[in-house]
Amino acid sequence: MRHRRRPLARLHPAAAVVALGLVVAGCAGGADDEAGPGSQGPTATEALPAPSSPSDAPTSSVTGGAPALPAALAAGHALSGTPGAATDVVTGLDVPWAVAVLPDGTALVSERDTARVLRVDGSGGGWAAAQVVATGPDGAVPGVEPRGEGGLLGLAVSPGFAEDGYVYAYLTTADDDRVVRMRLTGASPGSLSEPEPVLTGIRSATVHHGGRLAFGPDGMLYVTTGDASAPSTAQDTAALTGKVLRLTPDGQPAPGNPVEGSPVWTHGHRNPQGVGWDADGRMFAAEFGQDAQDELNLLEPGRDYGWPLVEGFVPGPDGSQADVDDPALTAPLLAWATAEASPSGLLVTADAVYVAALRGQRLWRVPLAGGVLGQPEALLAGEHGRIRDVVAAPDGGALWVLTNNTSRGAGNPGDDRVLRVPLA
Repeated sequence: MRHRRRPLARLHPAAAVVALGLVVAGCAGGADDEAGPGSQGPTATEALPAPSSPSDAPTSSVTGGAPALPAALAAGHALSGTPGAATDVVTGLDVPWAVAVLPDGTALVSERDTARVLRVDGSGGGWAAAQVVATGPDGAVPGVEPRGEGGLLGLAVSPGFAEDGYVYAYLTTADDDRVVRMRLTGASPGSLSEPEPVLTGIRSATVHHGGRLAFGPDGMLYVTTGDASAPSTAQDTAALTGKVLRLTPDGQPAPGNPVEGSPVWTHGHRNPQGVGWDADGRMFAAEFGQDAQDELNLLEPGRDYGWPLVEGFVPGPDGSQADVDDPALTAPLLAWATAEASPSGLLVTADAVYVAALRGQRLWRVPLAGGVLGQPEALLAGEHGRIRDVVAAPDGGALWVLTNNTSRGAGNPGDDRVLRVPLA
């Protein structure tokens, strides 16, 4: 893809224009990176490059061979169609952060501040949520110290879950941010074992945790980290913050990473909270900008995505996209004014990229056909408040969308909730 130098100065939202593909709205500047509503952002269509692959074809440490495509990816790749009206799946959630679908068709939901994991189960004829009992006080995940935007964040299910039973979680402790894994056992809702550290020592702060976990088509674990209020660390490839990391399921730097022995896959990120892959293996990521432009990026190993040197795109003197080549920095595919997004969870289906928007209070759908991105459209705009995550529904043929209004101490009656959005 093309590379563009972007300035140190903050950009006015009116300058946010699309050059290569997708852009997502960010959040207001200041102490809280998820403040938040916003108008539809600009767009363009351009063919995407072929996906990059690690030089070493990795294998799963769980199965000992090439891993099967993670169930969440396979389900997403099978989805297509026009979204319909949203209906409630479950309500009454308390600051939910992530949804992870299990192979049996149930799903796990993390609650940031309570440190609870809930299991959403439809086997009784209607969907209901019940707490999975972990080893901490009141059955919560132990060691979680919620503060600011931190707490119990991302969840991911092992590609080898049938053999190992592992559920991975990103969480904030008194000392750091870290990734742990726990075994899920027993009949639904089940119980979680004592957390086993997978990656520790991620710098922690009140804001900018990143926190998304996802297993890729290669069976490796991808971890997004924010800059933890220390922007310069995003450019320091020896630091874990401001990065997308790629690990083996056991937490070691994955084979084929840009630098052998390093977990860093890409750097120069401010606060990425959504990742996903299309059927051709291209990796997309959604990222909070500072106070001008949020980003949708195409991630390629070893690339620098610019933060804190730049934010979004460079405006030309007439307001058009400036085209200043800089091979050191990788431009986003697309960007929105921050009032329109604050992007969190991301899902790639057979025909679109979906991005959950917090401050923008909508679900962005960006058409994706034949490797070409189309005009973004805003779904559910203002109907359900802030949207934190989006996944392929375990019952098929639909999206599940997670709202996030109780984090502001307010919301609609019944918040927070999982919504079902059918695709026809």
